[in-house]
Amino acid sequence: MEFSKLITIDEFSEIDLRVGTIEEALPFTEAINPSYKLKIDFGPYGKKWSSAQITVNYNAEDLIGRQIVSATNLGTKKIGDFKSEVLVLGHNDKNGNVILLELDKEIQNGALVN
Repeated sequence: MEFSKLITIDEFSEIDLRVGTIEEALPFTEAINPSYKLKIDFGPYGKKWSSAQITVNYNAEDLIGRQIVSATNLGTKKIGDFKSEVLVLGHNDKNGNVILLELDKEIQNGALVN
């Protein structure tokens, strides 16, 4: 099995991956697929919003306080009237539902992942 399209290390280094803490998780009732609106604190980089289709594996209240990894420089994606500012990273479980990438130790919000 091969990995997807190869990119250079320079191309990869252009992706700004940062650590943030989820402060709010609200049902995104306007979304076509079940989702949450997540407010994430990136420390000195401010608080950003993201839409995440993670309702199968996570209850909204259990997301509060979790540190996650996000791509922060991919631009804004408009979903209806909502602007998703960062992409929360995860991978699909055996049923195709997203599991968040998390840290095993708490670190400063806004820390660069490299």
